[in-house]
Amino acid sequence: MATFSIEGFAAECKALIREEGCGVTKCKGLLKKALDENDPADIVAALQAAVPAGASIGELIVHQSPELTMLYARVPARVRTGIHNHTVFAIMGQISGEERSTVYEKTEDGGLRVAAELGVKAGEVMSLGKDAIHHIENPGDETAHSLHLYGGDFGALMDKRSLWTEKDHREISFSFEELVKQSVIAMKEAGNERGIEAFVEAIPAAKSLVDSLEG
Repeated sequence: MATFSIEGFAAECKALIREEGCGVTKCKGLLKKALDENDPADIVAALQAAVPAGASIGELIVHQSPELTMLYARVPARVRTGIHNHTVFAIMGQISGEERSTVYEKTEDGGLRVAAELGVKAGEVMSLGKDAIHHIENPGDETAHSLHLYGGDFGALMDKRSLWTEKDHREISFSFEELVKQSVIAMKEAGNERGIEAFVEAIPAAKSLVDSLEG
């Protein structure tokens, strides 16, 4: 079995992006190759070792550069996120568990409608275009682990990204705090108490928000 290296993988991926101009197809293939050739536990260990000290669940960035952001995604059991975009391509490689993605398209009246339901299971890879709007969900009973690749620097893109409110699909500015809020609202609207419990376990600061929405 190969030894997974974040630095080595990032260097290969960035070289493909520079060569291809976009790099989605080849980076997607590179990520699939990494999943096929490495033990999942070794990939997880490398990602966990690279997570910055004190990082929250939504800030598990293991590589960040102008061309590429690599995010170690840990989605707790039954958790569903708020609706958001990235403004750059996104590639998801599932290490364990499953991640489902509901993709939206804008309507003529400024709202959203569901355009596609996608899913990726352990060992699989999927991608979304730079204009994609979606939310993700873990349908399983255990935390799902994956490696997400984004075609740009998330730090520089933050003020270009958007969220959409759960109740009326109104577009608003992106922030991690607002993403947490819309995620909780989405799960409450669906009666997803298991997801809310797992979310609070992963992000204790969300407890006060959950309490305020119940009041």
